[in-house]
Amino acid sequence: MKLIGFIAWRFSRGAKQQRFASFVSWFSTLGITLGVAALITVISVMNGFENQLKQRILNLVPHLTVANQQTLPNNLSSLATAPLVLSEVVLQSSSNLHAAMMQGIDIEQQKDAALLREKMLIGDLDSLQAGSYNVVIGIGTANALGVRLGDTIRLLATDRLVYTPLGEMPSQRNFVVSGIFEFAAEVDKQFILLNIEDSARLLRSPLSAVSQQRVFLDDPFQIENIAASLNQHNVEFQDWRRFYGELFAAVKMEKNMMGMLFCLIIAVAAFNILSSLVMMVGEKRSDVAILQTLGLSRDKVVMVFVVQGAWSGCIGAAVGALSGWWLSSNINSVMSAIGLNFAANFGGAGLPVLQRSEQIIFITVAAMLLSIVATIYPAWRASKIHPAEALRYE
Repeated sequence: MKLIGFIAWRFSRGAKQQRFASFVSWFSTLGITLGVAALITVISVMNGFENQLKQRILNLVPHLTVANQQTLPNNLSSLATAPLVLSEVVLQSSSNLHAAMMQGIDIEQQKDAALLREKMLIGDLDSLQAGSYNVVIGIGTANALGVRLGDTIRLLATDRLVYTPLGEMPSQRNFVVSGIFEFAAEVDKQFILLNIEDSARLLRSPLSAVSQQRVFLDDPFQIENIAASLNQHNVEFQDWRRFYGELFAAVKMEKNMMGMLFCLIIAVAAFNILSSLVMMVGEKRSDVAILQTLGLSRDKVVMVFVVQGAWSGCIGAAVGALSGWWLSSNINSVMSAIGLNFAANFGGAGLPVLQRSEQIIFITVAAMLLSIVATIYPAWRASKIHPAEALRYE
């Protein structure tokens, strides 16, 4: 291996007449470096966006709801649950109307009550007591209705009709705004919180008839595996994809497309390694023939050119991984230095970044393997050189 490494190193230096092949080789190394660095940076930023959306949206949206009479399978029985009333309502203030999804909750049984309290801009989440007829709304809903803390709004249950002297009317009741939350996402406009017993009274139904089991998942993105288990046990359910499935599917598709784009850049750089080795083999025919006459076997000739090409690809992948890790860690500082400041567009915190070590390792190893694969054909061609033919005119 020392001999193979020494010969590969000498070939990679190249003589003056072989500098073009060496230039192509180093240029391909640079291409792999930039491709790996860009891919790691883009994937880390996309992970940050996805995680931020998950925290801002899926912390309020019910992960999974199951009817009260349904029993969870044994593999899901350890998950935390809480009663929930979920219904569409129309909110009416003195100046406007706004549609929203009502969540009737029990604060005492709500697993994420601490998180909801952190998101309160004003007011108290604990004001949602039975019989208080208080409502907690998002900042988007408050702005749409033009209401503040302590104002009274009317809630109309669109799927519950009552008979009045004027005919059928939606069930309705006045509620007092006792709190305003902000998740900095669409949920600020789409969801409101009530006490679970008050929500049942609004719907004019017994609590047992309108409530469901809300199931809290450790990772909402595992819903596909959980849904498969529920379908296998014939459990009727609804999950967060009902509200935001298309949004997260679009984010996932965008991340995959960006990853594929930069993978193609790495592939092009790997093919540059192939082309540089093909030129190197053509220029080193006589050198390979002399080495073969000195006893270098064909297998070792293959290893020489594989090592030479893989060395360039592995250096590029390793440097690209380190560069991508550093760039993604300091992306906001770098963007500010070149005059692109996105902090104002993301709540003052800048671009969200989430680095995943398994992704960085996979990208680096895949780039190295692609570089090694690109060397196989030219190395095989080099092993087929016949010394007598190559040295005929020397």
